[in-house]
Parts: sequence; C-alpha cells; structure tokens
Amino acid sequence: MIENLNGELKKYLEGKPVVSALLSFDMIVLYVAAGLMLLNLITPLGGFVSGLLLYVLLLGVVLCLANNNFTALMIGLGVKAGIEIVYLLISIFGKYRAFSWSSLYAAVIFGFFAFLAYKKTFSK
Repeated sequence: MIENLNGELKKYLEGKPVVSALLSFDMIVLYVAAGLMLLNLITPLGGFVSGLLLYVLLLGVVLCLANNNFTALMIGLGVKAGIEIVYLLISIFGKYRAFSWSSLYAAVIFGFFAFLAYKKTFSK
C-alpha cells in the first residue's frame, strides 16, 4: 500500500522542476541534514540554521519516501530520534532540571517512524 503512495508521490515530484533534480540526491540530503543536526547538538549553529535543518530533513524524508529508500529513512529518522533523546536527557539532568515534553514527543514520533522504516526494510 505504501508503495502505491510512494509511486504517486514520485510522479508528482517529477513534475516539479527543482524537486525532480533533487530526487536522485535523496540519501545525501537526508544524511547531510542529520549530520548537521548532530553537529548542532555539539556546537550550536543558531536558531535559524536549526529551523532550516529541520525543513531540509523533512525534504529528505519526502525524497526518500518517493524513491522507496527505507534504509536511508531508518537511519535518518533514527538519528533524529536519538538527537531528541539527548536533548531530553540534557533538559532533565542539565542546569535547570526541567522536563522537555517537546523532545519526548519528537523522540517518540521520529522513533516510531524509524521503527516502521526498519520493519519495511527487512520485510522485503
């Protein structure tokens, strides 16, 4: 069922001039965004860059879905879930001892989608 959706998504994206050129770079877009998010965890790159990286990551997710590249989805979404878990632990054990609900929800959501991509990767 998801393959039908991915096929229609690929047909739609191939009609867009800029996005159709990016379809062949799906893994690269996703991995670069995830890697820069990891770098942002170590060295803060700023709020604007963090927000932009989230949109680039989501673009990479859409591109990987269109190409049925579930292995890259599993890795990219797993990295994002791991980053959110680190943010959650930093907020709990950090200076202010607060609980970050947004990090918890993001870790659960991205982790769930990474798990679904894992199941889809190894069910083939």
